[in-house]
Amino acid sequence: MKRRCVFSVAVVATLAALSIVAFASSLTGMSADGISEQRMVSETAAVIKPGTTAEPGQDVAETAPAEKIMEEPYQSLISSMDWDAEESYLLAKIAMAEAEGEDIEGKALVMLVVLNRVFDDEFPDAIEEVIYQPGQFSPVSNGRFDKVEPDTDCWAALDLIMLDKWDESCGAIYFESKSESTWHSENLIFLYRHGKHYFYTDREEDGD
Repeated sequence: MKRRCVFSVAVVATLAALSIVAFASSLTGMSADGISEQRMVSETAAVIKPGTTAEPGQDVAETAPAEKIMEEPYQSLISSMDWDAEESYLLAKIAMAEAEGEDIEGKALVMLVVLNRVFDDEFPDAIEEVIYQPGQFSPVSNGRFDKVEPDTDCWAALDLIMLDKWDESCGAIYFESKSESTWHSENLIFLYRHGKHYFYTDREEDGD
């Protein structure tokens, strides 16, 4: 009787061992394509966020506030620039006059257009001169610029640039709210849209 029990235990142990080996073989026998496919599906699922839809294997990208279209990485020069309290006030005023309904980054982008022009050879080399250059900013021409006072978002936008060195302007030196005018789209390179503003840079001359 004792010998029979020992034999039965040995049979059970052997069957268990064979089951484990078979299970391990099924795992290691999975093709590389199968493993890659599982990994791809897992990674895709990981980046899909609420409110987005995609089939497994498709590229998923969140909608950015502004989609940048640049052939070469933009090197910001803003961090090397300095300006005083009066110029800071002018930057905050032009942001309020041009982008009152935009978010903090939208207001900062308007300021950055002014600052980018200071570095551009085609524009004056001072903040005040850029803002007051005839025919450039409609709120200056129609008197709105003189009437507005910066709100808290304008000052936050200025801090974003001055303190955090934030610059996602991609070197934009023009912007517009869409209208019937086609001058910007016909004569400039479109970079991106943020809020209701469309941002542009100059076309490169042939041979440059």
